[in-house]
Amino acid sequence: MRCFRKNQSLRGFALLPLLTAAGLKTDLADLFNRPEKGALRVIDGGRFPLARAVDAHRVLERRRTTGKIVLVT
Repeated sequence: MRCFRKNQSLRGFALLPLLTAAGLKTDLADLFNRPEKGALRVIDGGRFPLARAVDAHRVLERRRTTGKIVLVT
């Protein structure tokens, strides 16, 4: 928010040096526990049979969906 108020931007930074094995393990555990707690919800953007994968891709390209598109067999 401070950057926004001062009309500044941040570009070209790398996250890799900030990652540690312990931190990554903790963060991933937190991420995967969030759905159980109801703190994370997946927005269903649509379901398409695998045979209609081309249609699903078109929907994405045209920005006609919000959320995750799922291909089902």
